[in-house]
Amino acid sequence: MNTLTAIPEPVAAATGPAAPSRERVSFARLLRAEWIKFTTVRSTWWAFGLVALVSVGLSLLQASALASFAQEAAPASVAEANGTAVMVIVFATVLTQLLAVIIGTIMVTGEYSTGMIRSTLTAAPRRLGALLAKALIVAATMFLFSLVVFAIAAVLTGLILPSGMIDLSEPDSSVMPLLGAALYLAAVSVVGVGIGFVIRNGPGALATGIGLIFVAPILVMFFPATPDFEWVQTAAGYLPSNAGQSLFMGGPMSGIPLETWPALVTIIAWAVVAIAAGAAVLKGHDA
Repeated sequence: MNTLTAIPEPVAAATGPAAPSRERVSFARLLRAEWIKFTTVRSTWWAFGLVALVSVGLSLLQASALASFAQEAAPASVAEANGTAVMVIVFATVLTQLLAVIIGTIMVTGEYSTGMIRSTLTAAPRRLGALLAKALIVAATMFLFSLVVFAIAAVLTGLILPSGMIDLSEPDSSVMPLLGAALYLAAVSVVGVGIGFVIRNGPGALATGIGLIFVAPILVMFFPATPDFEWVQTAAGYLPSNAGQSLFMGGPMSGIPLETWPALVTIIAWAVVAIAAGAAVLKGHDA
């Protein structure tokens, strides 16, 4: 009796674990990832909400104060009226600049505190792409958000100010200062990102950023305005906040005032130096 024997089919050769993909994460994907992380953290929205509330609220208070002390006078020129309106609109930047640097630092130190930075650097092993993506997302968001807040403040304060709404027919005295203020806040947030990568600790990074942006210009005011300390006043004009105020308010809290282009270059230089320092630490140290 013949027995049919099943001929076994050839067994596929066992294969090892799939080789990891060598495909690099593009910069566009890094931007998308940083945007998702940035917008899904509740502290981000709390910070932006506080920025909007403080900015618009202080602008309205300043406008009300000016309106209450206004006296009958000849109509001011468009440039003078715009100067007053801009001063009211950007008045709150003295405080909101602190929130800008805080937003920048917590974007970085939050990942170090939770350990998520390891996942970020695993996806971007060259590291610099992740740093630049964070800086770009924070800066672009702060710039656009500041413009929106300034627009709201301009409309609301224009209903109160004796000179009325800001006149956009003269961009040099209206649009440009507001763009300068928005650019300054964006640059300050980038400085916060750089400090975050250098310090890598939340409280330490916040203390450093606040000290540089807010405390340092106040300390300069304790130095007497004498020839022996003239160099202090000169150097103070190039602090980030003083250069920013020279750009969009015409004069700083302390130190010498800067012209438009030196002030703009100074602000950008601070952001570049902070990012360069952060990149050096990020490349030279483990997460």
